Amino acid sequence: MDIKPFKGYRPLPELAPKVALLPNNLLNEPDRKRAARTNPYSFAHVVKPRINFPDDVAKTDQQLFDFARDYFEKMIDEGVLIRDITPCLYIYRMIMDERVQTGLICCMNIHDYDEGHIKKHEHTRPEKELENVIHIENTKLNSNPVFLAYRPVTEIDELVDKLTIQKPDYDFISETGVRQNLWIIKDKATIEKFVALFDKKVSAAYIADGHHRAVAASQYAKKVKEQHPDPVAPRDYNYFLTCLLPSNQLRIFDYNRIVKSMAGLDEKTLVKKISEKFFVELAVRNPYGPSKPHRFGMFVNGKWYKLKAKPETFAGDPISSLDVSILQDNILEPIFGIKDPRTDKNIDFIPGVKGLRELERRVLKGKASVAFSLFPVSMEELISVSDAGEVMPPKSTWFEPKLMSGLVVFRMEF
Repeated sequence: MDIKPFKGYRPLPELAPKVALLPNNLLNEPDRKRAARTNPYSFAHVVKPRINFPDDVAKTDQQLFDFARDYFEKMIDEGVLIRDITPCLYIYRMIMDERVQTGLICCMNIHDYDEGHIKKHEHTRPEKELENVIHIENTKLNSNPVFLAYRPVTEIDELVDKLTIQKPDYDFISETGVRQNLWIIKDKATIEKFVALFDKKVSAAYIADGHHRAVAASQYAKKVKEQHPDPVAPRDYNYFLTCLLPSNQLRIFDYNRIVKSMAGLDEKTLVKKISEKFFVELAVRNPYGPSKPHRFGMFVNGKWYKLKAKPETFAGDPISSLDVSILQDNILEPIFGIKDPRTDKNIDFIPGVKGLRELERRVLKGKASVAFSLFPVSMEELISVSDAGEVMPPKSTWFEPKLMSGLVVFRMEF
């Protein structure tokens, strides 16, 4: 893998808790607007400029991107953001519930993505791709690293361990209670060692989060090359911001489902229909979360059921054997008529980090009729699907903790 250091923009350490923000999918637009009104330091003004405009302004309106570009310059002028003088790498550590994840923030060559060495497991939406491309085009910024996993390399682990013995340059607690540490790696010899190790020891990386940001970076690079052909030296537009983490440190949470309407089915009929493809019994544990693959929990009418998939419900390929596929193919579509979970209004998705009681709450409050708990996808399953060139069903994975945006920013130069 081709990685390179860069001259990152960073918030002043004492302002980092106010500048860095949660990823897009953890805050909705109203919440962002409320937060922005009380926090002019928030990088949300740059990455989600629409929060500063009326709701009827289109997501691709040019004034949004002009605002984002100008706000970034304002943060520099006011000394909120500072820039490293020499190209650096950055070691980024997140600690949540005593679980430690330590990765390397760097720029990666878009060639690795285009050639399939950076592997994906999700489909992307054209409208979101376009929004990201326009943002890059107007601001020249990458501020939310694409979250990449790679198979662990002992030499990289040892180098990271050696460097993180030192006191971090940044140390703060995010609003979700996750400890955030950042080490700035300026030493040229150390940087060269990282570059050589990733070049020789890491042959593939897997997108955990950031599929739209990755494809947008690729599309933008193609666009620039068409407009300004330059076959000589690599330019910044050939790179995008990433954070590489060893796969054995990552945790994928379960991504559970609720169905809003049972379409006239009563509990007895529902259980009978499900029993055609699953072994069904009342669960002893309450709430019930499966402890192994191909088991599911179902909460309906105040009771938890334990479901065990019968052998004929799945084949041996990487996709159909996923629990999210088994549930979709044998319950959600044939019983509830949910053909496309991405667009069907009768289904919603609850990340396991919120706990199983959240499933109960939704049903008991009448916001759903039935809830299903799943066993989480494993990193090995994600890697197998990606290596096969396949994509997972929608809402298959939930990684936690998530990378913060605006902590280290890559601005392209030409």
